[in-house]
Amino acid sequence: MNPILLHKILNLRAIVIASLLFSGFSLKADNVSFTASAPQAVEVGEQFRLQFVLNAKGSNFAEPNITDFQVLSGPNTSSSSSIQWINGSMSQSTTYTYTFILMADHEGKFTIPSATIKSGGKTYQSNPVTIEVVAGSRPAASNGGQQQQTGNQSGTQTTTNPDLSSDDLFVAITVDKKKLYQGQYLVATIKLYINPRKDVSGFEDVKFPPFTGFWSSDLEAPQQVSLQRENVNGQIYNTGLLKKVLLMPQRSGELTIDPMEITILSRTRVRSNNPFDDFFGGSYRTTPYKLVSKPVKINVEPLPAGKPADFSGGVGNFTLNASVDKTEVKANEAVTLKVKVSGTGNLKFINNIKIDFPPDIDVYDPKTTQNIKTDASGMSGSVTFDYLFIPRYAGNYRIAPITFSYFDTKSKTYKTLTTQEFNISVEKGDGEAEANSGVVQALTKEDVKFIGKDIRYIKPVERLDRRQQMMFGTPLFYGCYAIPLLLFVAIILFRLAQIKQNANQAAVKNRKANKVSRKRLRQAAKYMKQGQEAQFYDEMLKAIWGYLSDKLSIPVANLSKDNVAEILSSHSVDNQLVDELMDLLNSCEFARYAPAAVSGGMDEIFRKADSTLSKLDQKVK
Repeated sequence: MNPILLHKILNLRAIVIASLLFSGFSLKADNVSFTASAPQAVEVGEQFRLQFVLNAKGSNFAEPNITDFQVLSGPNTSSSSSIQWINGSMSQSTTYTYTFILMADHEGKFTIPSATIKSGGKTYQSNPVTIEVVAGSRPAASNGGQQQQTGNQSGTQTTTNPDLSSDDLFVAITVDKKKLYQGQYLVATIKLYINPRKDVSGFEDVKFPPFTGFWSSDLEAPQQVSLQRENVNGQIYNTGLLKKVLLMPQRSGELTIDPMEITILSRTRVRSNNPFDDFFGGSYRTTPYKLVSKPVKINVEPLPAGKPADFSGGVGNFTLNASVDKTEVKANEAVTLKVKVSGTGNLKFINNIKIDFPPDIDVYDPKTTQNIKTDASGMSGSVTFDYLFIPRYAGNYRIAPITFSYFDTKSKTYKTLTTQEFNISVEKGDGEAEANSGVVQALTKEDVKFIGKDIRYIKPVERLDRRQQMMFGTPLFYGCYAIPLLLFVAIILFRLAQIKQNANQAAVKNRKANKVSRKRLRQAAKYMKQGQEAQFYDEMLKAIWGYLSDKLSIPVANLSKDNVAEILSSHSVDNQLVDELMDLLNSCEFARYAPAAVSGGMDEIFRKADSTLSKLDQKVK
């Protein structure tokens, strides 16, 4: 090899290695974290992992003093690193994990203190970990499908399944408060509870409550349900958050949060006399199991009597600020008064604030700007009202102090906030009318051309000719009848053309249904290659429902699994093919929540969709 070329290659290699080491060091030096994790709840006698994770290279790891658990093993150290190039820029990550194997030997709630480690010349401390230890699981006793009550959690089963009981599976709606004032907020959390010893492959037919009588805003609605261990009345469950919602009652009285419905797919191993079944893992039966939560009653009290005259519906805790952009102007110049309400409460429902403007000022409707954040602590932020007004005449104008009243939920009283007053000095504008000119005050300079003259001179007309000719019998007279008739005929012809065009469009969509669905399937295949599961299953559902809509000439909004099955049966589509289509739709919808639980993964779903749509296209013409 050419010595010069070899020298360049070695230099380039050294530069790349140095840049990798430097960039990796700078990245970790700027953002180092040291965290501890363990299950929130365990049973007596259960072994579990306690892990400390450092995202940089460290030394002098000092383990915590663990006295409430038996240490079976640890600390066991492992590490992993990765380098990524994205759009020409490199990112490097290195992770070191210190793992302990612990066992709980008595009940209680215990806290494992922090561990420490050194990295880059600094000492980092992990977070403490709290673990609840409960007694061993007792055999589940079926309650015959009646209510499962756990504090303010509740759920019922409505489908009998000999392999499961209502103690094994239930769905619950919990609220942080059941009694509140109208305009206050509450947080509703919907969770699924599963016995860890039961095998659940997925769920379908999810029906969330409509929250009738409440204004609602989703706080959390995960695409994939992540299970966490939780202690419920002394028994450990795998719990999955389905939705968390911020609710605000819109009327007083007793309001009801309707039940949540969900169908769980339970897997049960089936015994077989075939020895090969056991060798290859055995066979399973999947059984649907419908869960319905208990409705939740909310008592909403009306706001107390004695509302101030300027009360505009605010409930919470607020501050009030007001300002004008100028205090000295000329007549006919605009001034902006800005009023801002800030704080926590029902900001979205605060109406315009009434302001006492002096006469001889033109005031326009205010512009409202909302800067509101919604989270588990409620609504917070601000609402700003911009009032534009124009003083028409010279003088000194006073805007009285602005007041804003609201109901304070902490003190349970009405409070009134007040701003300072504003004085606007208005000078005479260019061309402003004199006060004693005799012109009516409401007129502007554009409306009056002669000032100081209250009677205008009218020039006499020398001669007026009176024409006796009448319109009846003239071409214009007949044209007034002919024009409406022609318009009526034109409207009829236009409507007939529209009907024909719509029929042609339906036929065109029917012919191109397979072509359009293939295009969507190709897009889904791209997501599959990129490993984007959520986008893949969304695109698959769009392809299937879009194909059915075009092929059957029915809008997507009017399609459902039930009416699609009936319509396909009327087109002489055999039941087996209809069942394949329904299974495909169920798999795609379920995979949007738990992709890992779908058997076969994206490849098998894609092949099923391709095969099923091809068969349908041959059956439905």
